[in-house]
Amino acid sequence: MTQDTLDSAHKRIGWFCSYVPEEMIIAAGLVPMRIQGRVDKVKEADSYVFSNICPYLKNVLDSGLRGNFEDLAGLIFTNSCDGMRRLYDLWTRYVPTPFTFMLEVPRNRDERGIRYFASQLLAMKAELEKAFERDIPNHRLLEAVSFMNDRRDMVEEVFSGQKEFPPRLKGSEVLALGLEEMTRPKAETTPRLEEAAGGAVPADQALKNKPRILVMGNVLDRPSLFEMVEGAGASVVVCDTCNGLRHYSDRIEDGDDPIEALARRYLHKPPCPRMPGFKERMDRLGGLIEDYSIGGVIYSNLKYCDYSLFETPQIEGYLKERRLPFMVLENDYLWADVERMRIRVEAFLEVVGDVL
Repeated sequence: MTQDTLDSAHKRIGWFCSYVPEEMIIAAGLVPMRIQGRVDKVKEADSYVFSNICPYLKNVLDSGLRGNFEDLAGLIFTNSCDGMRRLYDLWTRYVPTPFTFMLEVPRNRDERGIRYFASQLLAMKAELEKAFERDIPNHRLLEAVSFMNDRRDMVEEVFSGQKEFPPRLKGSEVLALGLEEMTRPKAETTPRLEEAAGGAVPADQALKNKPRILVMGNVLDRPSLFEMVEGAGASVVVCDTCNGLRHYSDRIEDGDDPIEALARRYLHKPPCPRMPGFKERMDRLGGLIEDYSIGGVIYSNLKYCDYSLFETPQIEGYLKERRLPFMVLENDYLWADVERMRIRVEAFLEVVGDVL
């Protein structure tokens, strides 16, 4: 399977959550694209949902109601949260998209959970085959697995370069690279990904002695936070979000059954707050802090995201024991209140500088 073949189809399939295997979409000869909101101001969606719902989901719904997703042949949802379930209900009723599918992702990550998730992936495979009149044989799945594993290796190399002094790239550059990789056809982003992974661009020596910040949280589709940190004289060396490092971690293991291998990798990748495993998340956080020589942690959280809000007090306690500065920064997805947040970021970075 060549990359030209992968991107030759004009039919694009949107996906929302990192638990959706892009490999399945690629093996069907379709183009996977992570969904971002496409409006600068929400208007239509307020008539359909409560005001205190995830601003990312509201922006996506508003975009759909305005016809901004007419370029998509389909959308794959997950049962990631109640807001996403409600989005699926509204979308299938009010937004005419040729193909939609709800992928049920279990919270259990044991062998029973893997078997259940494999059954859901088989259901997704059958629906894609039926809707687009094409087979998804195992050899195509294995080719897609190998293709995406290669991309994970490249992204891992990019993040490995961020451990250096100075980091190879600015945090805003790493964010832009990841967003492009997820939202554009793969062939368009491969050259830049290969260049970044190969270290072809010399590191900016001005970043060598700047405070090193870790950004964690949920969806980050805007560069505002990174620009604020960089503008205040610090450096975001790693972004561990659901569209950052966490999305790319862990290869898919080789095996005779690609469906089982997909189910195992996606359930065993670093878990988000929606999944059990708080201790695992804290162990991972501790490892990232050590590996990347982190001086402060910023938790970027979308408003009204209960899963993330439940954990932030525990994360704060964990980091307080380690005397590491920590700040929670809620946002409205569009980062409209930039100036107020800029003041908070600058004050936080002063604390980081004092600790260092």
